[in-house]
Amino acid sequence: MENRWIRSRRWDLTWLILSALTVLIAPLMYVAGLSATGVATVVMLLVGGPHVFVTFTRTNMDPRFVRSHRTYTRLVFLIPLATFAVAWAHPALFLTVFFAWASLHVLQQITYISNCYSDRQRLTPTPLERLFEYGVIFSCLYPFATVRMVRGDFMLDGRKLLVPEALLGPGLYASSFAIFGIFLLGWIVLTVRRYRRGDLHYGKTGLIAATVGATLFVPLFSNLDVAFQGINTWHCVQYLALIWWMNRIRHDRGETERPLVRSLSARGLGGFFLYWGAGVAATAVVVAGVFLAHWAFPSVDPLLVYYVVGKSFLLAHYYYDTFLFTQPDELTLAAPVPAAA
Repeated sequence: MENRWIRSRRWDLTWLILSALTVLIAPLMYVAGLSATGVATVVMLLVGGPHVFVTFTRTNMDPRFVRSHRTYTRLVFLIPLATFAVAWAHPALFLTVFFAWASLHVLQQITYISNCYSDRQRLTPTPLERLFEYGVIFSCLYPFATVRMVRGDFMLDGRKLLVPEALLGPGLYASSFAIFGIFLLGWIVLTVRRYRRGDLHYGKTGLIAATVGATLFVPLFSNLDVAFQGINTWHCVQYLALIWWMNRIRHDRGETERPLVRSLSARGLGGFFLYWGAGVAATAVVVAGVFLAHWAFPSVDPLLVYYVVGKSFLLAHYYYDTFLFTQPDELTLAAPVPAAA
């Protein structure tokens, strides 16, 4: 029987689709009494930092990637300098750029997974079908977020994002809802048509439905820092699973050159926990670096220290994946039978 899943039905549902329920973990910890800082720390140590670390197993720690993309790999070292310059000169601008890139990064990962499923469909999605799929994915996070912006209580790290005042009116959220509504309606019609013709990919359909359900209402939560940590948790779980499986495939093909990466590509649940544990350990080292930098420069704003040391790695992760999510890799397949005209 044709395998239309990235690895298997059970694996995909567990790690990529139903893992959307992890969006609730951060808000539940906050409601239970943990501070927003505490929630962010737990998420960072358990999944946030590890998911950033594993990016480098397929970039800087992969000699083939470095050889093929020398200039791109070298430019990543400018990110800490840019982070320091912008965060020091204008924290609000830094947070605005960071939120915009972070939200697009999360949604780009969903489209990457969606494309993996599209490559496994019996018929290639038409450009119009892809437009509705991408449209509903990229528009679902922003309707209620723009309501908060217009209301003036869209705050991250205690600061408002830099949105031109001329845009902060009812037209902003009205257009956001309208765009999302059009794409959602188009996607629903598309889904019904695919079901009737027997070409519905249940994995991709479930992924997009989970994305809408997990992100649309998140900005309504009182504390946005906590709310977005919920989305971040799901994103990180997906990413950790995807990179582990990708590294497993490379390992089995004999394409892994670095001994460390080979050791983090062991089979089974034990292999996955070794891989994840290495990410936790690397995160602990970075956290220690943040405290050390704060100790060495006590007069510097602790938040600036965190941005320069911690968020530089995160932005490097965004930088790499903005490119990698557009490239063919071990999880994508050759194009299937072209769609009928």
